[in-house]
Amino acid sequence: ARASRLRDRATWCHVPVRGSVRSPATGQRSSCGALRLGAASCSLAFRAVTATRGASSCVPMVHGKGRCDGCLASTRSQYVNPSPITSHSAMVLVQALFAGMHTTASPALEYIPPVAFCALRLLLALPFLWWLARHEGGRWFRWHEFTFVVPMGAAIGTAYVLIFVCNQRSGPNMTAMVQPAMPICTTVLSALLGLEKVGAGKLVGLLVATFGTAVTLRVWEVKAGASLLDAVFLLTQANAYAVYIVLLTLALKRGDEHDRREKEEMKEREEMKERGERKEREDETDMGKSGGVPRNSSETTQPESAAPPGPMRFLFAATVIAEIGVVGFAADDLAHNIKWQSLPPVAIGAVLYAGLGSSCLAHGLNSWAISKVQGILPSVYSGAQVVFTVVFAYVFLGLPVGYDRAAGSAVTVAGVYVVSRAKFLEMETRESLQSFRDANANDAARRVSFSGSDKNDEPEPTFFERRTRRTSVDHIAVVLDLGLVVDSERGKE
Repeated sequence: ARASRLRDRATWCHVPVRGSVRSPATGQRSSCGALRLGAASCSLAFRAVTATRGASSCVPMVHGKGRCDGCLASTRSQYVNPSPITSHSAMVLVQALFAGMHTTASPALEYIPPVAFCALRLLLALPFLWWLARHEGGRWFRWHEFTFVVPMGAAIGTAYVLIFVCNQRSGPNMTAMVQPAMPICTTVLSALLGLEKVGAGKLVGLLVATFGTAVTLRVWEVKAGASLLDAVFLLTQANAYAVYIVLLTLALKRGDEHDRREKEEMKEREEMKERGERKEREDETDMGKSGGVPRNSSETTQPESAAPPGPMRFLFAATVIAEIGVVGFAADDLAHNIKWQSLPPVAIGAVLYAGLGSSCLAHGLNSWAISKVQGILPSVYSGAQVVFTVVFAYVFLGLPVGYDRAAGSAVTVAGVYVVSRAKFLEMETRESLQSFRDANANDAARRVSFSGSDKNDEPEPTFFERRTRRTSVDHIAVVLDLGLVVDSERGKE
């Protein structure tokens, strides 16, 4: 009936259908082919046909122009619930994009100093990081959380700058070959700070990765002077990322604990208030029976507190701090040492690629992909960056391939896999063991309870949940372990 009223002023479209469908405008059935629908009914029919047949074969014609809505629907479906091939292909593409940054930045650094190049890259990346922080949601920082932002900015700013300093001094290949060592540096730093234990599996992986990194750096050729300084810069760049990730883990863990504590306190206040209101209603009911007039009590609900800041909000704030420091160091280069009028296109294109291609496109794609993939594979995809960088540098820059360095980088990736595998198994084992111990404690409590006790007095079983956050820091896929927490919802079930 609605379509009939709109028939005279409707815009018609043809929706391909299969089977027998009744037209809402004419009441006639159409066995196949195209069904003429008004603008008011077109979108509803298209959703119905898409749900019945799948989006790939639906191609409506609106306003006389062809539009592949089926392809758009399929793309939207892959974005929300991607297949494993899609998500893993996206992570490989991310490593190729970052390898392109190493390759394109190498000739551009002859015209733009490394610190100034980093300042320009971050300037282009900040609006996109701000959008990611807003899209992630959560509240803004509180005063005690600002204590993490400044050291995090110093750490990640050092890593940002040293990428291009190492590229200028050691070349794109060496810069990329050291990147797989970053998870190893994170594990070592976490162990030194007592944040995680190093078992046999992790120890084997650390030794393998250390050997591979030593081969990559050719430590037997390192001598006092320029070669030693280059090795220090390369290792410092990987360790600066590790410092940022450890600080991010501590900040998120503290924010998560503070948020849970606030929710528990709010829940206790609401329970106390509910008990008080229940007692007041009972008293008023007794007054009503004795001739008094009961008062109407109004229900008030406490506003739900916002979630604590997430990884992207910390990354944006740390990058702002880093940009302030980098611009301070690069002010003289930006003002006097860069010939802006005669800057070649290769330098301009490299800056745009570093700021938009790697910081925006690759970082956003990596953030999306690792949120859809479980397991340990995202942490070892940095090895693909080494392969792409070596190929790109050989094809476009004519740089020779050091096969011993490439083999050492492959050994480092293997060590990273062993460490990540051991860490993943350790997390699962601790979660299962904690639940098993709590179940035994509850069983023991039930055995010692006297037989006439009320069922409600029996201790309820406690279930634990492993809290982790997956995020992206440049090309690095990071899994942040926030510890075990009580899963109250599962306990209710």
